[in-house]
Amino acid sequence: MKKPLFSIVFTLICIVTGIVLSGFEPVTYGDYLPVYMIRSEMETAVKIEAAQPLRATGKIYLYGQYILVNEKYKGIHVIDNSNPASPMNVAFLHIDGCIDMAMRNNVLYADNAVDLIAINTTNNFATVQVTERIKNIFPETESPDGYWPVYTVNQYRPKNGILVAWRKKS
Repeated sequence: MKKPLFSIVFTLICIVTGIVLSGFEPVTYGDYLPVYMIRSEMETAVKIEAAQPLRATGKIYLYGQYILVNEKYKGIHVIDNSNPASPMNVAFLHIDGCIDMAMRNNVLYADNAVDLIAINTTNNFATVQVTERIKNIFPETESPDGYWPVYTVNQYRPKNGILVAWRKKS
């Protein structure tokens, strides 16, 4: 008689615990959380800003007198290297979800999360203009620690949301 009673009580505890816990935020594993932007906001957020300190840098690209340094998921630092003894951080090109870039004939090609954009730079980065956008050409970036499967990322995605970065949990 004790075994069936124990089994019933154990089963009820498991069910109640599952119901109680389901009201909380989703259980996440790993050290990162996805950061989403609404597509229309992401597309209009590409802009030139004042120089910023370099923090979480990625790839480096040399083009003419400029050194372009990627700030992972945020954009590109523009450094004027016309005087190699004293390079100057002159601007920051804000591009959400950016982790890669290339230049050819004064056109900067960069990823804007899942899109490829072309930016005219003929005026030495004084202003920027997105001249072309190819949507959904790249896959979304995966969690740096690999703990977020695609179905979980999609479960919490807002309507028209694009995954633009991964934020370290605090």
